[in-house]
Amino acid sequence: MRNSIPIYKLYGERDADLPGTALDGFDRDMAEGPKLGEQQPITEPEFFHLESIPERSRLHDLHIKPHRHTNLFQLLYITNGTAEISFDDQNLTMLAGQLITVPPGTVHGFKFSDDIDGWVISLTDHHLQEILAPAPKLLARLDQAICVDTNTNPGQPQPSGPVDFLISQLAREYYSHNTGRLFALRHILGLLLLDVGRTAPQGDPAHLSRQEQKTAKFRKFQMLVERFYKHHKSLEFYAREIGVTTTQLNRIAKDIYGMTASEVLQNRLMLEAKRTLIYTDIAIQQIADELGFRDAGYFSRFFAKKAGIPPAQFRNDHR
Repeated sequence: MRNSIPIYKLYGERDADLPGTALDGFDRDMAEGPKLGEQQPITEPEFFHLESIPERSRLHDLHIKPHRHTNLFQLLYITNGTAEISFDDQNLTMLAGQLITVPPGTVHGFKFSDDIDGWVISLTDHHLQEILAPAPKLLARLDQAICVDTNTNPGQPQPSGPVDFLISQLAREYYSHNTGRLFALRHILGLLLLDVGRTAPQGDPAHLSRQEQKTAKFRKFQMLVERFYKHHKSLEFYAREIGVTTTQLNRIAKDIYGMTASEVLQNRLMLEAKRTLIYTDIAIQQIADELGFRDAGYFSRFFAKKAGIPPAQFRNDHR
């Protein structure tokens, strides 16, 4: 008996998703390159994961059963073979040169042909928002599943076009030790998302599916959180701005992100607190003031409850 849809970070890996509220991988570029004659392992940026389709799917006999991710946005790009896809209540076939987006919360499964090849790109929803913050309309378009035919020359035996070029550059940079690697990854990803998002239909809210409507409301909630999280607004404020009840807002947050709306708010405060503690020398009293806490004692108790250690110890441990 299956009592629920499996929730994974990467397929087959349970529990929490990739750290959508973790400290920025962008700020942790490699300090050193490999030493002479020594092969260094690839440093995994926290916001982003890339692997070939065969790499994971062959572990599961080329059949990825229906599952979902709470805060992970994915792109699947086929360079060879075919993929049968179940997508919420839809089924479709992907061919070489096609790309599909998988928004957070979408139930999806894949059955691949024996000759399958291509890439799976996984990006935390939090960092998707950061990359596309200057283009909110583009972010809204990526809240829906998009299937794109990237071929500019359909007669060619191999995929070609801007998307294929960008993904090739992404893979080359991902497996490199080049200076500025994470900076490059972020901007190549931005161009890739821009290219894909421009092909998406703008959509009429009246014709959105129930899942798409929920995702749009949650996205609006996230944008409001980013604007007001330091002001400690009530859930009633956010629900009213979105046009739902607090109960509905919590239900949407649980369904899309796997946590309550209050936890989303608290996690955003914690992210900013951790960043400030690690990357600045600002006094804890000042951090408390900037994050809207009434006093440093209240902030310290809040932080220790969420992180398991006081802010001063967290700062020392992560310097």
